[in-house]
Amino acid sequence: MISHAVYFYEDDAFLIDNVAHFVKTGLEKGETVIVVATEEHRSDLKARLMADSVIGLAAPADARYLTLDAASTLSLFMLNDWPDDRLFLKVMGQIISSSAHEGPVRIYGEMVAVLWAQGKHKTAIRLEELWNELAKQQEFSLLCGYPASEFEQSASGLETVCACHTQVTGRRVSKTG
Repeated sequence: MISHAVYFYEDDAFLIDNVAHFVKTGLEKGETVIVVATEEHRSDLKARLMADSVIGLAAPADARYLTLDAASTLSLFMLNDWPDDRLFLKVMGQIISSSAHEGPVRIYGEMVAVLWAQGKHKTAIRLEELWNELAKQQEFSLLCGYPASEFEQSASGLETVCACHTQVTGRRVSKTG
């Protein structure tokens, strides 16, 4: 893996600006970009990328730009509210390997944020660890997005999430909890 970054964002508009830049940069470099996000964020991102002429109307057919629903993708490898190691490595590994034939892969993901928002903090951390395990088998860059508001009262949660990543970006989250 080139990097496993985490991005803390203040609001959705700020997130979409930064993820659009992440996607555009990857596509300009000839990378395949996979976005695993909520329906709202995928829709907002698509509108932004189309407005910026990064993608066109045919974007869903572009093999270098793949979008997946975060909750649906989670359901492919979760067993009893916990990520099954084998299933995660198989499912996400296949998605990445089938995309990698086009060149390097970069991924923006919100599955961990979905779990965190549901109060499944240990599950989200385990998923972060599984991404790191998968990175030992396949090469990709990963950017995880979390709303900063989720950590305003949890210094230990913030530190635990940051420890799973090689890079931390976004708004400075106050550690008041």
